[in-house]
Amino acid sequence: MKSRCHGLFSFVIGIAGAVLLASNAAQAGQFKTLDTQSLAVGASIVAHSSPKNSGPAIEMEIFEWPAASTGGTYRCNILSNSTGTTLTIRLIGVNATSLGSCSAIPGGSCSTTAVSLLPDFKFLCIVATSNNGLAKPNAHYVMSVSRQ
Repeated sequence: MKSRCHGLFSFVIGIAGAVLLASNAAQAGQFKTLDTQSLAVGASIVAHSSPKNSGPAIEMEIFEWPAASTGGTYRCNILSNSTGTTLTIRLIGVNATSLGSCSAIPGGSCSTTAVSLLPDFKFLCIVATSNNGLAKPNAHYVMSVSRQ
């Protein structure tokens, strides 16, 4: 019995180690969580970012946030873009459907369409560039999630 338990223990430790190694390999992009659950109608939560280049584009940045317990109408926004390249922001629904997107040219801003969202679910705003859309050194942008 002791040998069987030791073998099972070694197997479980080996699987856990493989999972840890596999999770460390995924490094592209930045994942950030925003606390929007108590966001009042007409208010926004703002996030600043300095994106990193990865190959011929920036690493995609993912902002996850929950809708209020009463639901509501929301949009994703790029408030300022000093990256030197066009940024696209996309609002993603719970089933990975794109609910809206917009693009902000260098020095510009944009807002997705306002979408009515289900209560207590988490949604995403994803910021990315196109191929050959590298950010300049010391690049910076400001994004927000706003409740209408």
